[in-house]
Amino acid sequence: MLTILPVADTAETALERALPAAPYLRRLHETGVRGHWRDALQAVRDIPADLPEADVMATMRKAKAQLHLSLAAEDLAGVLPVMGVTRALSEFAEECLEAVLRASLAKRDLGGAGIFAVALGKMGAYELNYSSDIDICVFYEPGVFMDGDFSAGETAQRIARDLVRMMQEATGDGYVFRTDLRLRPDPSSTPLAVSTKMADLYYESVGQNWERMVWIKARPTAGDHASADRFLKILQPFVWRRNLDYWAIGDIQAIKRMINSKVGRADFETVSPDVKLGPGGIREIEFFAQTQQLILGGRQSELRDNSTLGALAALTGAGVVERNTAEELETAYLALRNLEHRVQMRRDEQTHTVPAGEDDRKDVAMLCGYADLASFDRDLQATRRCVQAHYDGLFAHEDRALDASPLGNLVFTGVDDDPGTIETLASLGFSNPSAAIESIRSWHRGRVPATRTARGRELLTALLPSMLEAMGKTGEPDEAFRWFSRFFEGMSSGVQTLSMLLAEQTLLDDLVSTLALAPRLAQILSRRPDLLEALVSRQEPPRPVIDDTVSFDGALDAWRRYHREQNFLIGHRLLHGLINARDAGAHWSDLADETIQEMASAAECETEDRYGPRPGSWAIFAMGKLGGRELTAGSDLDIIVIYDADPMVAQTWYTRFTQRLITALTAPTAEGDLYEVDMRLRPSGGAGPVAVSVPAFERYQNHDAWTWEHMALTRLRPVTGDEALCYRIMKIACEAIVARAGKTDGTISQDVADMRQRLYREKPGTGLWDLKTAEGGLVDAEFVVQRDMLLRGEPDAIRSNTREAISCSSLPEAERTLLEEGVTFLQSLQQVHRLALGSEMAGGHIPEGLKDRLCRSVDMETFDALEAEISSVKSKIHMLAVKKLQL
Repeated sequence: MLTILPVADTAETALERALPAAPYLRRLHETGVRGHWRDALQAVRDIPADLPEADVMATMRKAKAQLHLSLAAEDLAGVLPVMGVTRALSEFAEECLEAVLRASLAKRDLGGAGIFAVALGKMGAYELNYSSDIDICVFYEPGVFMDGDFSAGETAQRIARDLVRMMQEATGDGYVFRTDLRLRPDPSSTPLAVSTKMADLYYESVGQNWERMVWIKARPTAGDHASADRFLKILQPFVWRRNLDYWAIGDIQAIKRMINSKVGRADFETVSPDVKLGPGGIREIEFFAQTQQLILGGRQSELRDNSTLGALAALTGAGVVERNTAEELETAYLALRNLEHRVQMRRDEQTHTVPAGEDDRKDVAMLCGYADLASFDRDLQATRRCVQAHYDGLFAHEDRALDASPLGNLVFTGVDDDPGTIETLASLGFSNPSAAIESIRSWHRGRVPATRTARGRELLTALLPSMLEAMGKTGEPDEAFRWFSRFFEGMSSGVQTLSMLLAEQTLLDDLVSTLALAPRLAQILSRRPDLLEALVSRQEPPRPVIDDTVSFDGALDAWRRYHREQNFLIGHRLLHGLINARDAGAHWSDLADETIQEMASAAECETEDRYGPRPGSWAIFAMGKLGGRELTAGSDLDIIVIYDADPMVAQTWYTRFTQRLITALTAPTAEGDLYEVDMRLRPSGGAGPVAVSVPAFERYQNHDAWTWEHMALTRLRPVTGDEALCYRIMKIACEAIVARAGKTDGTISQDVADMRQRLYREKPGTGLWDLKTAEGGLVDAEFVVQRDMLLRGEPDAIRSNTREAISCSSLPEAERTLLEEGVTFLQSLQQVHRLALGSEMAGGHIPEGLKDRLCRSVDMETFDALEAEISSVKSKIHMLAVKKLQL
């Protein structure tokens, strides 16, 4: 086994002997770095909150140099044991985080209540190495941080950015620690600082086994420790499950296989192994302990030590791991961590690989106390073989495809239905078990593309128990099975998708619940099963590069592929509560804005290629729901195109440009479609040109526009195009609205009332769940606030977003509150409802799972209470509309 020996008796002598083999330490020594590492810790601890930021950064970086040199000396001399070194490095990182958090809060004159950082990985376990990243998550507690101020989220993001920048920005004094925030919940779609409420919801709904492993090592490290302790207590049921979770072994083994494929399954003869991720490395020892902690820690709290050696000791004390095994793994762990330090202290590189070059490797061997390179290589190999033997023994009996299901009989062979299987499916809630059995039997017979290979059928057999159980949990197993059948039968090949579902139980649950909750999303998935990969990757799809080298048709297809995944991910996150329903409109609208921008650029290139250079400038404006950033799933886009050029010269060019834009946004291609587009809100509506000149727009708004058109104009918002033109058009629109308010003929109120009465007649309400056009629906609220804007004629009060317009209105406070709460309530419900079921329905069946999701979107306890609240809210809004609009 590898044995690390001191290179000298004292720290000073050890450092002197190490300098020729360690350029990084030599550089620190030559530049005059001196002092003890404990003094470096204290220097950071003593940084005052009001010290200028540049001085805070300089102090930390100088202290790090002092700490590294002093620790290396004591490490090499054996004065400080390896885990003492890792603790000192971790404590230093903690003090630095506290210092930068204090500085960031101080410059904003904020207290620290409700915001905190949690250390994960090696930092969480006090196991940092010389060149470690630090893995942290920054959280804020809603209602505590900034005392519930609406800007708390954005302020927290700024603070998180400060932390990362001040820690890892390279200055003349170097850097402190590379700081990694990617272990936060769903990092591809969440901000740097995450609210504790959102994080709790994420882990409860879609948390993965590998994330449970991550949170084993979690501990508060900076900021409000009381809030951090509350949060970690909330997460305990996620990390430590009461039921024995042997399926976690397979997930962790899959992670290990991915690591092996990344670094290469090097054989044990190599003299240059990765001592962290390679076979027989540090990670295998960590996995050995953490796997068994995950399986048993839910019931045996004494196993929940967050350090590797502490976990091994706890597992040994509980009789889970044999003492000899634990002793060998502990010896190997300490030796490999020591070796890791010596590899890193040579050049301050984030590497875990022993150098391949003989001279470099001799330097490493010398730093480990070896005079003989061959002995060093031999002992390292023996250590790695020992580790892997124990690790492989743990996973030797892994078997995901269980022969028997704990649910009961699940037999789908033969021609007659198995009575036990019918009973099992009936117990899960299936109303017609025979129909499900027949479908599954046909799948086993290879009658769909997914099961035309033996491997596909084997995977289906392994997946069925979990799949059927998940369907039973939805409360709508027949509906879930029907949509799963469409999804499954639409796949061109099943091995990859079934393997993903088998490896990720939460993904399977997620898929089944999505199919049961949201028929609209299920229909999309059944047409595009490849969208499932977007959930597996848990990363934002890469945005396509569309430039002048891409053809018009190529641009349409590329963007449709991107849009399809983004659109689905937004819907999925909304359905499962990872996006707040009240904020969903902004997500849909951002995607629509991006789409218009890219398709307009493609349309411009295509028009110029065919008809010559663009005359003048142009801009595209949103109106309606898009203008207010209130889109829902499947919304149309209300847009207008305005250009600044001589109409006699430019009208034909801009007509062709607009036609291509509409084609780009609406035309179905092999990659699908994007949106329906409505341009009827342009001047003169459907009778006018599709692209409008600035003079025509200005003339129409000031002389010809009806009151209802100016109501619609309050929703105008620029999306893309020439910035100066955007500003000019918004000014024209504002002045037209203000001018109308200046008229004293009293027509505004009457026109608004007449228009609302007309809509009542033409689009009467269709029941309680008509949240838009019915009495007391969103249209009533919009009319009230748009009437207020037109009557006041104050530029600062003209807001395209309904909730913002309400807050800026001249309505009495009680009426503003009623509208703000009512609109937020109705919009939140509409977001989830339209996502799941499509356009407004006049009654009909709502899946049980969707009822629960609708309740959660507005914090209601029961569906009956929710429907009572809808009735109450609509009644209050309608009474206010009758009063204000004089209906």
